[in-house]
Amino acid sequence: MSGMRELTIAREGVRVWLLDNPSREGIEDAARALDLQPLMVEHLRQGRQEPRFESIGGVLSLSLWDATNRRSGRSGADPQLTFVFDASRLLVMQSGPKGALRDVPRALHDHEVTTPSEGVYRVLHQIVDDYIDAGSAIEHELDEVEAEVFDSSVREDYRRIYHLRRRIGRIDRAITGLANAMRSAQTSLDLVMAGDAGLRERFGYLDRTIDGLATLAHSAHSALDAVVSSHESNVATRQNQDMRTISAFAALLAVPTVIAGIYGMNFDNLPPFQWEFGWIVVVIAMVVADIALAMWFVHLGWLGGAQQARRDGDDP
Repeated sequence: MSGMRELTIAREGVRVWLLDNPSREGIEDAARALDLQPLMVEHLRQGRQEPRFESIGGVLSLSLWDATNRRSGRSGADPQLTFVFDASRLLVMQSGPKGALRDVPRALHDHEVTTPSEGVYRVLHQIVDDYIDAGSAIEHELDEVEAEVFDSSVREDYRRIYHLRRRIGRIDRAITGLANAMRSAQTSLDLVMAGDAGLRERFGYLDRTIDGLATLAHSAHSALDAVVSSHESNVATRQNQDMRTISAFAALLAVPTVIAGIYGMNFDNLPPFQWEFGWIVVVIAMVVADIALAMWFVHLGWLGGAQQARRDGDDP
């Protein structure tokens, strides 16, 4: 059936199908198997969509972005996973790079699926566990990045900062969309699970965990925005220091250049050229002037020194 395969992991009377990267024919097969309304079929044909929940003609549909299951470094959109189910049938449809799709049979293989809602819960539980692991990893990396940015003795890795920013943004959008979809699905799921108090309780715990993850992702996003602002401030500070250093060296070169230029004009009575060793005095004067100017620049922090060290220590 056009890539649509049935999983033999459900109790009698419950049917579970899996459809990866469906073609138009595959969606038509799914529509016939689940007796889907034309509007839901049209939504399935649209491809990638925002995470959302729908209930059309007694059939429920829950779509989400599987942002934790993408291979590191892979570009493009995250895989999308859609559950289409009613009281006795469940279709799990995935769209995305083949190597990034979730192993749904593995998530369901421990026990037979007694209801479609239970199958949805098991896959969602695995996804949420992956989000928890991703959140812990992001929190650890964010701590390291913050330590780098706020440590004046370390030059932070801007590539790492902006890679983390993309990663947090991706997780934030995916988990926030899932949290909104789950809130929309609450009433319909309660009706479907009316006879299974235990499953309702587990879904309730899952809802609270998803909401907590969404809050954590948003907080991490805000914290990283502060880190990015500090990084940009550090970059501007370093650029300003570079300009001061360049200006200081230009001034040090300008002193002997100006003096040499004046004496090179061969004016009459230029002291101390009437003396045989007057040129030595002029050279010594150039060196002394440059040394004095260099010491002044060091004091100001233009060539490093105490003033610059104090400024670096005061940077946030």
